Amino acid sequence: MPTAYERALDGAVRKVIDETVRIAEIPAPTFNERTRADYVYQRLEAIGGWSHLEIDRLANVVAVRRGTPGRARLLLCAHLDTVFPDAATPVARSRGRLTGRGVGDNSLGVAAMLGVAEAMHATAVRDVGDLIFAANVGEEGRGDLRGARRLVQDYAHDFDAMIAIEGHMLDRVQTQAVASIRYEVSVETEGGHSWSAYGRSNAIALLARAVVALEPLMPDPEATPKTTMNVGVIRGGRSVNTIAPDAAIELDIRSVEQGKVDALFREARAAMRRAVGGEAPIRFKRIGARPGGEMPADSALVRAVLGVRAGLGLPAPELYAGSTDANAAVGAGLPTTCIGVTTGGEMHTPREWISTGPIRRGVPYVGRAIVAAARLPKAALRDG
Repeated sequence: MPTAYERALDGAVRKVIDETVRIAEIPAPTFNERTRADYVYQRLEAIGGWSHLEIDRLANVVAVRRGTPGRARLLLCAHLDTVFPDAATPVARSRGRLTGRGVGDNSLGVAAMLGVAEAMHATAVRDVGDLIFAANVGEEGRGDLRGARRLVQDYAHDFDAMIAIEGHMLDRVQTQAVASIRYEVSVETEGGHSWSAYGRSNAIALLARAVVALEPLMPDPEATPKTTMNVGVIRGGRSVNTIAPDAAIELDIRSVEQGKVDALFREARAAMRRAVGGEAPIRFKRIGARPGGEMPADSALVRAVLGVRAGLGLPAPELYAGSTDANAAVGAGLPTTCIGVTTGGEMHTPREWISTGPIRRGVPYVGRAIVAAARLPKAALRDG
């Protein structure tokens, strides 16, 4: 027979869907998450029962629920930020689907965490360790996990394991953290008028050479270990009739092996320098570095999650390598994983969508997984 908590999770699904829409329609670009943070703080305040509730100096929202000594203490993270700078982020509802910027990444994750917190408080769940519910900033892009890193640092002695919650990942469980580095690569020249100063070096043209020089180094998509390289941003110049005095790109390199990341960056840097030659200095500024590592599939934390899935009749998940807030805990040597609430597609595009049907099982799954992990003895996490 389902417990009161499990019935509350089942009953929370419709509210989580509505909450997802409300959260998604509050703009939260990376470094500007405060308005959404204020909303989440108000929701947590209304739920009540916290021993500690605050918005920290980065705009992470943190709510602490004290539990049973000796049980696993968990840090739960659902990131607030999106990749979109839009002032307006409307969500479209259709049969079985929500479509909108950041609706699954990660408005649903935040909404599900609120739904779990409310169900837990309403039913006075017992025999679980301390829980730190955190809606954190800075997961996307140049955020470089700043919110999760701060939480791991500030609460290092207050939790034993971490679970990150993402909207889209119902069918996946993270067991590897993908290592990555990100660089801004820039060129500056004298510039000048496109007619009267014609012949001077053009920063855009020089940087274009550097980008083309990366093509022979692009890793094979089928190679193992998987390694990727991407130029995701390019900017520069002044006007159509100005010889561009500056240009920059943002370069992202990832792999499940840190050594592959470092080696590929060295090759890329050398190739870009050769391409630009002595015509202008080329500068490399690191703008991000995410630690990689393993979360063993036979660890107590992952086994607890997989046990809940099996109990709910969910299919065996893909055990995958990803880049999420969980990387911050892996980098600190702590047990961690990342789980999700539903399925969807087109992440990081204005066409992003999620299926609402699977949320009926996704919310109970996330809620039960949190409790299952928080009922583990602390020693079980230390022993793997």
